[in-house]
Order: sequence, then C-alpha cells, then structure tokens
Amino acid sequence: MAGSSVSSVSAVSAVSPPSFNRRDLALAALVVVTGLLIFGWMAYSALSDIGGDLVQMAAPGTAELYMKKAGEYTIFREDVSVVEGRFYSTGETVPPGLVIELFDLSSGEKVELSPPFASSTYSFAGRSGRSIAAFEIDHPGIYRMTASYPPGREGPQVVLAVGTGLFGGIASKIVVAIAALFGSIAAGAAILIWGERKREKEEERLREEDRILRRKGI
Repeated sequence: MAGSSVSSVSAVSAVSPPSFNRRDLALAALVVVTGLLIFGWMAYSALSDIGGDLVQMAAPGTAELYMKKAGEYTIFREDVSVVEGRFYSTGETVPPGLVIELFDLSSGEKVELSPPFASSTYSFAGRSGRSIAAFEIDHPGIYRMTASYPPGREGPQVVLAVGTGLFGGIASKIVVAIAALFGSIAAGAAILIWGERKREKEEERLREEDRILRRKGI
C-alpha cells in the first residue's frame, strides 16, 4: 500500500494544472495598453480640435466665412489671441459701440444676431474667449461678417471668432477616451479574475481525481 500511495502522489504531481498566469497577464496587459492608446489618441484629438473650427477675424474689419453646414453658430470675443502673427490682449469686455453684422452673400440678406444660446468660455494654446452673440443659418454657404464702430467713433482693435459644435464634439471625444481607459482596466481585471477562477476549478478537479485514486488504492 505504501508503494501504491507513493505511485499515486507521483502521478498527481506529474499532472500539474496548466499555467494561465503568463497568458492571462499578457492578455490583460494588452487590453489595458490598447485602452491607454485609445485614451491618449482621443484626448490628443480632442485637444487638437479645440479651436480648429473657430474662424478668426480682426475687428474692426471684414471677413468672408464659409459655413460648412446649417445650424447654430456662436460669435466669440477673444481677449487673448494671435492673428497673423500679431498678439492681442484686449480685456474681457466687448468694446462699447462695436457693431457686428452678417450677410448671406448668395441672397444678400442680413442674418439676425441674437444673444448667445448659452454662455461659454474657452482657454487653450495662448487663446481665450467668451461668447458674445449667436446666429442660425438654414443652409451652408459663404457669409460676410463686418465689425465696425459708428462713423466718427474710434475703438480698440479686437479679435472675433466664429464657430459651431465646438464643445459638443470635444465632449464626445473625452467621453470616449474615458470610457476606453476605464473599460480596458475593467476588461483586464475581468480577464485575470476569469483566469484565476479557471485555475481554481482545475486545481479542484485534480484534487478530486487524487482523492478518487487514493480511495481506489491506485
């Protein structure tokens, strides 16, 4: 019987549970790294998009703006900005008397301006601005925006910027970036937990086989 017990122990020792540690860790690490890469790319893309849709113009002045789509647009007054290599720092308030007008060049009609749909500010890459007016167009096209002071009245030169969907697109990318980061961490943890439970079941199966063999005296 002693010989049989030794044979049984030797047989069980020879059949060790398969090792999932390295494979599970490698897979979990791959998932997390992928999530980090997606997070980094989406965060970089969101930061790159900031200001990408903002068209600047110096005021007083005139600019022709190509509006790519119909919808709501916001006019910002930039208190710190750079236009054509010139640095502007003109304070946060709108100069009194500055008149802004917008015309649809395809029809010659004037586009009505209104107070901002929502008060918003931004600050990035040495630029900062605050919403001062808004408008809505029903078709894409070229529009002419003029900003001037009344005749015989002078005022400081400022920078205006026009854009749409500035913060909605950025917010969606940030949400995707955060979801990718935490989702990959959760997936990596799930892989490790699943692997650990699988190993535990395999070890339990081998222990049960060992007990059966011992009872049979093999």
